This record gives sequence, structure tokens and C-alpha cells, in this order.
Amino acid sequence: MDAKRWLWFVLTSAIVLFALDVIVLLAWQRFVRRRGWNRWLARVPWIVALIFLVVSPYVSYQRTSINRLEEGMFLLFAASTLWYLPKIPIAIGVIVASAVKMLRRLVHVIRRWFTQRRPQQAHTPDPLRRHALETIAWSSAVVPFGIVGKGFFDTDDLTIYEEEITLRGLPRAFDGIRIVQLSDIHAGSWRSPEPFRRTRAIVEQLKPDVLVITGDFVNFDPKELELIRADLVRLRADIGVFASLGNHDHYCSPANHSLLRSMISNSGITLLVNSNVPLRVSGETIYLIGTDNTGLGQNFADLPAALVGVEPGATTILLAHDPTFWDKQVRGRAPIDLMLSGHTHGGQVGIHFLGVELSVAQVVYKQWAGLYRDGEQYLYVNRGLGTVGPPIRIGIPPEITVLTLRSPKPQYG
Repeated sequence: MDAKRWLWFVLTSAIVLFALDVIVLLAWQRFVRRRGWNRWLARVPWIVALIFLVVSPYVSYQRTSINRLEEGMFLLFAASTLWYLPKIPIAIGVIVASAVKMLRRLVHVIRRWFTQRRPQQAHTPDPLRRHALETIAWSSAVVPFGIVGKGFFDTDDLTIYEEEITLRGLPRAFDGIRIVQLSDIHAGSWRSPEPFRRTRAIVEQLKPDVLVITGDFVNFDPKELELIRADLVRLRADIGVFASLGNHDHYCSPANHSLLRSMISNSGITLLVNSNVPLRVSGETIYLIGTDNTGLGQNFADLPAALVGVEPGATTILLAHDPTFWDKQVRGRAPIDLMLSGHTHGGQVGIHFLGVELSVAQVVYKQWAGLYRDGEQYLYVNRGLGTVGPPIRIGIPPEITVLTLRSPKPQYG
């Protein structure tokens, strides 16, 4: 990846993260002083903050040049994540509490100004009440650290998501066809081949008719693929294994990008780059189409070229890594029945409770996870296998998708 671009990213991140430390640690320092505790309880976190101000940019930059997340780098990355990520909700709490306190003071000043001719009884805050509230608040601050710590162990918690989709015009010969989708492997983010080995074993048990991989095989370098190559070549499906490219598959030199494409193709995977392939069963045909990535500043997709040779009216399934491509060029614009994407990772951090799923990805992406429909067109966004950025998943487990396609039921008069 472009070194200058990453340098700016690392520097900007360092400024933001240090600001996060300042907000939280100043509040903690005031709390320690009011309790009369040993001052080193406030000083030590500042020392740690200065250490991580150096460690975090180093880890972020090194992640662009390593081919696997080895134990030492993982521990540094995990420590940095555990130091910063839980502070986000704590900082929000500190800011909200400060805003409420300032608002109450403002209201008090306004009241005094309007009632200055009337004698006022001075309001004295209850120190015991404030002491109790502060103690509860700082005690609850350990919860985010526990949640993030658990998130390191949930990255391998593979979950199978299943959907049944009725496509208009789907030939009867394809009724019940099972498509298994993987996405966002990010091989360089794993410490061992074991997670992908388990993925491959599950795929075998699912017995897919078609297996698709919707991009981001690696983070930055084709050499990352060597970690999972032995299992990648063993992926099987009755009709075939197909793939498209993602944005991270382009974060390398042109020569390395060509090498990556060769490695994927030589693994027994049909790579669809602005092209299509007919799938035939019992004399019936549907088309599997793949575009290169468009999104996050990239514009490699050429959907018209990918549709060349597709029979008018035929059922079409598009592999396009970035789900924003759905609104840009597909929905209501192109003859695509079903589009399969990934890219968002479901945000990696979210809440799944009583059937309701909320994620940080919703702030950025309109279609971020699961199945979407507009008329007779469908989009499915896979939550991904690997991770990018912090090696954690909280409430958003890695996903294997099973899509069962159905033909419309015959209408009898």
C-alpha cells in the first residue's frame, strides 16, 4: 500500500487516540485526587499512554509489511486495542457527564440572574451522593475492557447464516441450488491456518452446489495467501468455486496484484474480473458475473463488460465486493437478480439482541449485513471471515453464508 497514505493514516490515528487518552485520563486524575488516593494511581496511566503513543503507530505501520499476524505482533496489537478501544464509551460518558454538569451550571446562573432580587438559598451538592455516583461510574468502566478482551477470542466463532431467496425466472433445474458464500478472508490477519481449515471443513459438510468468495483474500501482499493456500486449493463445490476481487486485493504493486490473481486462479478458483461464466444444469442456464472492486476511491468495476454475452432475460448473480456498488450501478439499473457482497465485516463490533442487530457499520453503510431487497432484485452482504484493523469481533461473528435459491411456484388457474 502507498507508504505516504499510510503514514498520514498512522499520524492522524495517533492524534485521535491520544486525544481519547487525554479525555479519559484527566477525568480519572480528578477522581483520584478527590478520593485522596496515591497520586501514582493517576501518573502510571499517563506513562502507559505515552508508551502506547509510540507502540500503536508502530504496530499499525508494521501491519502493512508483514505476511501473517505472528505472536509478538499480535500481542502488541491486542495490547494496543485493549488500551484504546474500551475508552471510546468511557470518553463518551465523560463528555456527556461534563456537558450535563455545564448545562446545570448554566441553568443555575440564568435562574440567579432572573431572580437576583429574591433571596436565594445556596444549593450545596450532596458530597455523599456525588461520591456514590462517581464510584459506580468508574466501577462500570471495567465492563468495556472485559467485552473487548472477550472479542479477541470471538474471531474464530464461525456462524452459519442461511437464507432462502426466490428469484423470478430462475429455471426449474436450479430450484434448490445451494450457494455458499465466503468473503473477506484477510489471510494476513490470522496467526495460523487453523481458522480457515475449520472453515474449509464446514464448507465440505455443507456440500455446496456453488461456492463463491467475494474479495479481500489478503490485506496487502499476495504472500499472505501462503498461510491458507493448502486449504484454499481443497475448496470444492459440485458446479465450481468462483471469486471476485476486493479493495485490499489492490493494496499492492501491479506486479504483486498480478501475482495474487495468478495464485487465486492456480488454486482451482475461477476468478471473475469484469467477466461472467454460464452455469448449466439439465440444459438450463444461469449466469454468474463478477466485477472488480469499485468503492473506497477505487473504480475498477466494468459492469457492461461483465455482462457481455449474457442472454437477455437470463437469471444473473453478481459478485461485487463493495455493497455500495448496489446503489451506484445495480439497483433499478442493471439486469442483476442477486448481488453478493462483503467488505463491511458487519462492522466487527455490534450488538445482537432479541433478533435486533446494531453495528458501527450502519454509520457508514446503508447495506451493511444480511439480505436486502428492492422489487425483484436482491443483495446479500456477508459479514466476512477475517478481520481488518483490531483483531477482534464483538457481537458480529465471522460468517459462512448458505443461500438456497428457489424458482417461483407455478400458478394454477
